[in-house]
Formats: sequence, C-alpha cells, structure tokens
Amino acid sequence: MDDELHVLDLIPAYALGCLDEGDLAAIAGHLASCESCHQELTLYQDLVDRLPLALAQISPQPAVKQKLMQVVAKSKTAIPEEKPLSIWQRLTASLQRSSPAWALASLVVIVLLVTSNLLLWRHVGQTKQVQMPLVGLQSTNFAPDASGTIVMSRDGEHGALVVDRLKPLGDLQQYQLWLINNGVHTSGGVFSVDESGYATIYIEASETLSSFDNFSITIETAGGSPIPTGKKVLNGKL
Repeated sequence: MDDELHVLDLIPAYALGCLDEGDLAAIAGHLASCESCHQELTLYQDLVDRLPLALAQISPQPAVKQKLMQVVAKSKTAIPEEKPLSIWQRLTASLQRSSPAWALASLVVIVLLVTSNLLLWRHVGQTKQVQMPLVGLQSTNFAPDASGTIVMSRDGEHGALVVDRLKPLGDLQQYQLWLINNGVHTSGGVFSVDESGYATIYIEASETLSSFDNFSITIETAGGSPIPTGKKVLNGKL
C-alpha cells in the first residue's frame, strides 16, 4: 500500500480489529508515517471505547453465571498444583547441582548428624523412663480386659493414674484408687471413666507415693468411701 494514499475508509475497521493480518500490517505501516490518518484513528479509537457505554445495562440470567462458574472451576482443576518439595528433596537437589566429591561429603555429614540426633533422642527417652517410675496394675476377674498404670515423679512426690477398658459405671458408683502401706489403705482419688473405659487422674496423697508398696482400684459408691468396700478391679505393687 502506497504511504502517500490515505486509508481513511479502512480506519474504522482497523480500530475495531476487523481486518486480516495483511491489511493490518499495511495500514500500521501507513499510520506510522501519516499524521492525518493517525489523528483520524485516534478519533475512532475513542469512539470504540465509548460504544459499550451506549448500550443498555442488563443483568445476565442465572444460567449464564452458572455456566461461567463451571468453566472457571474446570480451568482451575485442569492445572495440576505443584506439591511443595520436602526438605530432603530440596537438599538432594542442591547436592546434585554440586560437584560429585562435595555432594558425597555433604551427604555423609548429613547422615551422621541424623544418626547422632536419633541416638540422642533415644538416650533422652530412656533417661526419662528411668526418672519416671511406672507401676503396672493387673486386672482381676471382675475386669479381665482392663489395664492401668501409675506414673510417679522421680522424687515420688507426684503421680498420675491412667486406666483403660474399665466398665463405665452408673451415676451411683465410681472407681476409687487405694494407696496401701502395711495393710493400711489411703484414698488416692475417685474417678469415672468415659464410654471407652478410659480415665486419667492426678493422685492425691499426704505422703510420697514411693512410701506405698501396693495399689488397688475398687468399685465404691459415688464420691468415694473411707475404706475399700467394693469389688477390686485392678491391683499392683511398687
């Protein structure tokens, strides 16, 4: 297209983007060197921008919105989300980018650190078990599936009772823990269990728990009893 010839007839279609690629390229070249046609294009572009404002505003039907949201949902599910790499995956990737010798040395150091941490954790766990004496309570014929454990502090001043699979009692009865020393029974607490037979309580005692040599749990009236009167369900020795 000759740059000296004006393209006024094609400017409206150009502004609307209705021309093919060949005409678009030719007119764009002409507009670059023709100030008159470029000013005419500016007027049409402004008119194109105002055309949508001349239309009456209407609300779309609900079905249109529903279809649009379905398309949006499909586009989201079509793009798989990348799972974040784990620490180990990022670490191995960085080692792969390093030189072989340095990568191997780094991997050996990491394995040694992990192993030492595991050994330290195990040692700490064993130390805690030594510092926290445990007393296992054995079931009786009245509660063959039940089990219990008394956990004491290292100094024997504090303790907790954990029981499992004891039969839930009615509102008129509760379980009672007994701390026994030379045949003398001292109440360590009254409790009820949940539907699964589980309960945990803090043991109340005027003396250190380590001073008692036997423990038992019986069924008593609600609120507890001064002395054992009901069936024994669990018992154990220190």
